Amino acid sequence: MAENIQESIPLKLHSPWQILDSVSRCTQNGFIGSSLDNKITCLSSVIEKLTGWTQDEVAGRDVKNFYFIPEAELLDTSSGVSSQIAILLAKDGRKLSLPTRQAPIYDANGNVDGKLLFFVVDSYNKDIDKLQSEFISTVSHELRTPITSIKGFASTLLQHRKQFTEEKSNKYLKIIKDQAERLARLVEDLLACSRIDSQKLQFTIQPVQVTNYVETTALLVESKYNNSHKIIVTSDKDLPDVWVDADRLEQILTNLIDNAVKYSPEADKVEVHVSKTEKGDKERVTVCIRDYGIGIEEKNLTKIFNKFSRLDNPLSRQTEGTGLGLYISLSLARIMNGHLSAESGKDGSTFKLYLPTEFYEVGDNTWD
Repeated sequence: MAENIQESIPLKLHSPWQILDSVSRCTQNGFIGSSLDNKITCLSSVIEKLTGWTQDEVAGRDVKNFYFIPEAELLDTSSGVSSQIAILLAKDGRKLSLPTRQAPIYDANGNVDGKLLFFVVDSYNKDIDKLQSEFISTVSHELRTPITSIKGFASTLLQHRKQFTEEKSNKYLKIIKDQAERLARLVEDLLACSRIDSQKLQFTIQPVQVTNYVETTALLVESKYNNSHKIIVTSDKDLPDVWVDADRLEQILTNLIDNAVKYSPEADKVEVHVSKTEKGDKERVTVCIRDYGIGIEEKNLTKIFNKFSRLDNPLSRQTEGTGLGLYISLSLARIMNGHLSAESGKDGSTFKLYLPTEFYEVGDNTWD
C-alpha cells in the first residue's frame, strides 16, 4: 500500500541551474551566465556576495558593465572550455582579478545558446587571507615609525630641554609636528579605505569647474615642497562643468599631483592639462598629470592601484607613503562615475583622471 502511494506522488526534478548554484556554493566558486548578445541571464549567489550586485540588478544588462576578459572579449565556441583571467567589477568600484573558465551553453537541440563564466574564487579567498595578514603587518609598521619618532623626540625634550638651544628645541618640535601630521594622514587614509569598502562615504554631487581646483591644488603642492618643482597647468577653453563631489575631487587631485612631484627628480617639472574627451556618446573632462620621473614598469601599472602597493625602486624607498593614495583615488573616481588610468615609459608617467559632465547617481558607473 505504501509503495503504491509513493509511486503516485510525482517526482519534482531540480533544474540544472539549481544544482549548479548549490555546487558553486559548496566550492566557494561562482558563475555568470550570458546570452549570445552578451546580456546577463543568471548570477550565482557567490558572485552576488562577492560583488554586491544582485541578479535582479544585472539581469538583461550588458556583461561589459560587470566583467571583462583582457585576452579575448568573445567566446571561441569551437574550442569548448577555455581558461582565462577575467576582471570582475564589483558594485563599489573594486576590480577583482580572478581565474575564469569559460564554456558555451547549449539549448535542447545542441546549439550554442550563450556562455557561462565560472569564476575560481577559492584562490581569491586565499589571496584575501594573505592580504589581510600583510595589511596588519604594513599598518603596524607605518604606525610604529611616526609613533617611535614622536615618543623619542618628546622624551628627549622633556629630559634635556634646559641643555638645548632654542633652535635645537624648535627643530625637535618640528619633527614631532611633522610625524604627528604623518600619523594623522595615515589614520585618515585608513578611515577612507574602510568607508569606501563598506560603502559608507557620503557624497554631495554638484557641478564644478575642474580647472579652478587643479590650479589651486597645484599651488598648494608647490608650496608644500618649497617650490622645488614647477607645476605647469594648462587647460582647453570652454570646458563644461563636471558633476562630482568637490571635496573628493580635491582629494584625488592632491594625491595625483603630490605623487607626480614626489616621484620626480628635484628641479624637474610636472605638467597638468585639462581637456574635453569623447567616450562613445558620452562627454568627459580629462585631467592629465604627467611627470618626468623614472617611470613605472608595464607589469606594475595595475598593481599600483592596489592597497599598500609601493614599487620597489630607489626613489620609492626614499619617499614617505602608505600605498593607499592611488587605491583611494581610483575608488573615489569610479564611485563618482569617473575613471583613473596610468601610462608610463622611460621618460615618466601620465595619470589620466576622467570626470563626468552630466549628473549620475553615486556608484552608477557607466565607464566600463
